[in-house]
Amino acid sequence: ALPVFSPYQTRPDQYVEVFNRGRTPFEYRIDASVPWLRADRPRGRVEQQVRVTLSVDWARVPEGGAEGSVVVRGAGASVMVKAVAEKPSPRGLRGFVEAGGYVAVDAEHCVRAVGAKGIRWQRLDRVGRTGAGMTPWPVTAPRQTPGGAGPRLEYEVTLLSAGEATVWAYLSPRNPTLVTGGLRYGVSFDDGEPQLVDINAVTGADDGLMNKQWARNTSDNVNVTSTKHAIAGAGVHRLKFWMVDPTVVLQRLVIDTGGLTPTYLGPLESYRAR
Repeated sequence: ALPVFSPYQTRPDQYVEVFNRGRTPFEYRIDASVPWLRADRPRGRVEQQVRVTLSVDWARVPEGGAEGSVVVRGAGASVMVKAVAEKPSPRGLRGFVEAGGYVAVDAEHCVRAVGAKGIRWQRLDRVGRTGAGMTPWPVTAPRQTPGGAGPRLEYEVTLLSAGEATVWAYLSPRNPTLVTGGLRYGVSFDDGEPQLVDINAVTGADDGLMNKQWARNTSDNVNVTSTKHAIAGAGVHRLKFWMVDPTVVLQRLVIDTGGLTPTYLGPLESYRAR
């Protein structure tokens, strides 16, 4: 099946590759089962390989979405590829909108940066792999208990379904700075209880003992950890990233609702409804 189509997707267009396993060129044809699905090169000749980009005429897709398929024919064979188009109602969309089973948000694009007890949030330009980062300030601030009115970053997101979601936090590699050890943060949705992550307990720190995960994190300039959450229903939600320990640097957050696929940098930031 093709990745799910969405009018709010920010990733590149979906496509199919028609390739030749032999040496003899052949003619191909692509037919769509529904009028809203289009191929930019529905017919042609394959010498070695041809990429055909698929697009959706959203005016012809009913609200809520639809399913269809394309059939690729050539060299005496045919292959059917399923296509699903999600078309949520634009009414009530706010913040970053789920498309293709995930939401990606750069750290600096919060709707609120809440400080407390002399602690504020500082934007760090170009610290991340894809942009700026956010960190609690000052770096000498004491450990905080997440929840209530504590320091946090808030992000508004629209999710399309209920169920389990995984929140991936992309963080700059750091060692603990407090004598008590640990490098922690918290994540919650709406008024839920924050889930705590001790970053170095999960991935390790620079302990001088040839920690391979630490070496990979520092060479990639990212340390990715996750939490799992139960989403009660579709709609607008408030994702909260809580300060626990100082010097944690957040680069971005990615919510996986079931469609996220592995990539080196992670997905492009999601569409933001305003």
